[in-house]
Amino acid sequence: MGTVDRRSFLAWLSTGAVAAATLGRGGSLAVAEAERGATAGEVLVLRGATVFDGTGTGATADTTVVCASGRIVAVGRGLPGGLPAGARVVDCSGAFVIPGLWDAHTHSTEITPTVPALHLVHGVTGVREMRGSPATHEVRRRIERGTLAGPRMVVASNTLDGPDSRVPGATLIETDDDAREAANAARQEGADLLKVYSFLPRDQHTAIARHADRVGLPFAGHSPSLLPVHEVIRRGQRSVEHNYGMHLSTSVDAEDYFARLAALPDEPTDPNWWGRLAPLWEREAFRTYDRGRAGALAGLFAEHGAWHVPTLAVESAYARHPTRFLDDDQAQERARRWLPASLREQWRARVQAWPEWSPERAETELAYLDARLRLVADLAEDGAPVAAGTDCGSPYVFPGVAVHDELALLVRAGLSPARALRAATRDAARCAGIADAGTVVAGAHADLVVLDADPLADIGNSRAIRAVVTRGAYLGPTERQRLFDEIERAADGSEAPQPAGPAPASCCGPPPE
Repeated sequence: MGTVDRRSFLAWLSTGAVAAATLGRGGSLAVAEAERGATAGEVLVLRGATVFDGTGTGATADTTVVCASGRIVAVGRGLPGGLPAGARVVDCSGAFVIPGLWDAHTHSTEITPTVPALHLVHGVTGVREMRGSPATHEVRRRIERGTLAGPRMVVASNTLDGPDSRVPGATLIETDDDAREAANAARQEGADLLKVYSFLPRDQHTAIARHADRVGLPFAGHSPSLLPVHEVIRRGQRSVEHNYGMHLSTSVDAEDYFARLAALPDEPTDPNWWGRLAPLWEREAFRTYDRGRAGALAGLFAEHGAWHVPTLAVESAYARHPTRFLDDDQAQERARRWLPASLREQWRARVQAWPEWSPERAETELAYLDARLRLVADLAEDGAPVAAGTDCGSPYVFPGVAVHDELALLVRAGLSPARALRAATRDAARCAGIADAGTVVAGAHADLVVLDADPLADIGNSRAIRAVVTRGAYLGPTERQRLFDEIERAADGSEAPQPAGPAPASCCGPPPE
């Protein structure tokens, strides 16, 4: 692919169909402001596709997308003559173009080169990494320098948790000074948000909210077990991950549940410790679900601009006992081909250590999954912003693949394929704080996926990937296969720094017995 100078590129934009363009849809090409594409660089033209642009409108047939210098500079029908020398024109007749996918809740991106590349080859062009570390920040720098294949990254702080935390390596918040220092450190290290966790008491959560605002960072993560989700949202938390606290907060007995939690012992060694019983009670509370309370909660999400990130991929994976993955040929083959041996062994050990379930418990977990799907659909129907995240990096929740699982589960819950796709494109990017990604419009980042089949007809077609465009670079079948080959060659010798600490068994999936 060649390059084109600023004058030639601007001259080209002013010719043919582009000359008559408006910023609307239909007719001729819609063009970004001239200066946005003025530096031109490499020019990519995707011609004749059906485009789902992620803005909330329908798909448009026979559409051309023009990218230059990592931005989309034109979208619409028609192709002007006199393309600049070296422009790469790809015939996408019969194909579907969607925005690059986002995963708003990931882990393990620091395991290079395999994990970042796995996102990319599966069409995930942006991630929100929910537990940052020096290694994570270095991975982001390498991707931005172009020395490592991987997605656009938004990086959280280290996990901030209460003094009773069960998360190895978490930053413990006991006092206001602790919260101040954690916020200052996150800002200094370049984190994009503060990550909060389940075992934060009320005062510590309040302190984090105050100091997040002081340093100009959002805070997001788990809804702490002692707090109703309504209270967490009112304090300004950017997103609520998983379904934690959601059924306790939408039960007809919500006030009683939280009063009982507050009265439990504050001692993790006590079998009646609140941190141990909260997730177990959640598995009772879904049976007293109140649709009206869910509607009020959805309104609160919308009012405060907060996001629900349900991570159905991990919730579904662990709704049946995870030891089944040990006998799952596809899961084991993926792990062998894509992941370093150290991570494969860590996953196997965590699954083997999972407590056994009684038949009654197994039945409850499946019923609880159905309840979570219903809650997500109800919140979406009532206007709550929903963003797709997967919690990939948890055992057998594979980076890249998991987003397509999440899309299928959102549709299974009751969202339309179009709404599910927006949750994994525009809405996930907005949840991550990136306003100019996740759409196919002039001026947006040139992150795209070219599909061989229509995802609006069948969301499973999101997996029919022909090509990925990342930062304006076209990864067609040959380039994608080369990345897959590199992932497989690297798997046993991957750089695999140990994470700051594995998530506890109660973080994602079943609670401790």
